[in-house]
Amino acid sequence: MKGYNHTKDYPIDYMTIIISITLLAALVFLTIISPDLVVKNLVSARDFVIYYLGSFFIVFVAGMLFYNIWLAFSKYGNIRLGKIKPQYSTFGWIAMIFCAAMGTSILFWSAIEWAYYIIWLRPFGMDMAETADISVAYSFFHWGIPAWSVYATGVVPIAYRYYVRKKEGLTIQGACEGVLGNKVYGPLGTVINIIFIFGILGGLTISYGTGIPMLANIAANLVGSPENFLAFFVLILLITAMFTWSACSGIAKGILVLSKITVYLSFALVGYFLIFGHPVFEIENTVQSLGLSMQNFFQMLFYLDPTRASGGFPQEWTVFYWAWWLGLAPVMWIFIAKCSAGRTIRSVILTVILAGTAGSVLFFGTISNYGLGEILLKGFDFSTIGSNGTFLDTFYNTWNEYGLVSDVILSLPAGKLILAAWFATGFILLVTTMDSAAYSMAAACTKGLGTWDDPKKRLRILWAMMLSVCPLCLLWAEASLSGFKAVLIITAIPVSILILLSIITCTKWLKEDFGMMSKEEIIQYFMLDDEKALYLKNKDRLTNHSDAEPEPCPQTQSDS
Repeated sequence: MKGYNHTKDYPIDYMTIIISITLLAALVFLTIISPDLVVKNLVSARDFVIYYLGSFFIVFVAGMLFYNIWLAFSKYGNIRLGKIKPQYSTFGWIAMIFCAAMGTSILFWSAIEWAYYIIWLRPFGMDMAETADISVAYSFFHWGIPAWSVYATGVVPIAYRYYVRKKEGLTIQGACEGVLGNKVYGPLGTVINIIFIFGILGGLTISYGTGIPMLANIAANLVGSPENFLAFFVLILLITAMFTWSACSGIAKGILVLSKITVYLSFALVGYFLIFGHPVFEIENTVQSLGLSMQNFFQMLFYLDPTRASGGFPQEWTVFYWAWWLGLAPVMWIFIAKCSAGRTIRSVILTVILAGTAGSVLFFGTISNYGLGEILLKGFDFSTIGSNGTFLDTFYNTWNEYGLVSDVILSLPAGKLILAAWFATGFILLVTTMDSAAYSMAAACTKGLGTWDDPKKRLRILWAMMLSVCPLCLLWAEASLSGFKAVLIITAIPVSILILLSIITCTKWLKEDFGMMSKEEIIQYFMLDDEKALYLKNKDRLTNHSDAEPEPCPQTQSDS
């Protein structure tokens, strides 16, 4: 069903915009006049959070996973988000979700995360060789079911309120309405929107902080361009320009087209790594890693290393990842909710979790296993790290994460060509992430946004530019990866409170509206007119013991 989206003159929440930009300006000013002090304080705050509040993030994400399982397989899973056919094809829907959620980060981390595990902090007190066996399994875990359950959690209350309860406004404050009532439309609502906006800034800071330097390093390898702040600025300017085109084209022509292109490029990349890398090793280690991640799932889920025998592995990695996913969750909720009209609650939850996990397995199963295979299949002796000059040795001594990404790609046949494809994929992934984030931020600042309407394009472009400011400041300050991690971990704490309120709201609304109905009654209530007519006709035939075969329901784009 096409042509839903329109733009009207809805009132804008200027208070949220003014306060958010003022706070962002203060951060920019402090970073310019004292970059070292800002980065130092951010890292100190981050260290406090991950070492003293790490258990909160671990338990919180586990709770969201169990909540999603209950909701998807309960009778409420049959509720359809609007009595309409889905607006987008299943492939286009999944493509937009994955590209918006992942950004260029999945390219960066799939290339080097295994190396971080082996030579830096290792889980369960393992040595380097033991960690090599479980490194990809841990990536499957960090980018798998628990992580994607964070994105699935809040889609339901936002979409349910929007499509089923028919309340206008696609915002995170609306998802808290069941707990806070009309207070969400006063000063408290402004606070919620500011927390939401800064959560996005924190989450996207790490995407920019890893993606832009990686793209700059790849450009340097391809055309000899410099790797400096000017190069970072030009890249962000180009990304913003492409986003502007996407924003002016609308979701159906902008994000959807770019997402499909990115998915095709991604399939080509992972296919090339598989065919021209170490195919047998990559397939076998993917299967083995899936088995290890399932075998150790609950140990990984609740692993906190209280004695710090592993040097704080769960704090530095699992807590970092959960904070990252939590920080970006609300923006994904709004975007996925907007794209999920006509889907059932069950299909939204399961598709987001399973399709997202499958995409992550494809990337890490091929790209990570290729890099790991380069080490293991060539008989690398882990005890010689620091003396034998391999590319892992270079990484260990220089910590040039971005150079390692290029080195891994260039070691493939026709490496320069693949490096160019990698650049194009990463560039478009950043565009789709920025587009979806700016869309959600603009929607949050638009009062009473209609069900089939979009926020103003100029508002989306404004937030796209604002999203570039924070990472540009940290890049200018030459902050390390720890500095970028600090921003997202700090912002994830208040965002988690909004997530908890959304979960409570969702449960309350579902019980109020459909608690007295059976599963069968819910299914029948949400049938479209043509489906319901055939259902009642077939039911009547069966009731009258007719020998005639029931007529099938018409094929739609809705969930099977």
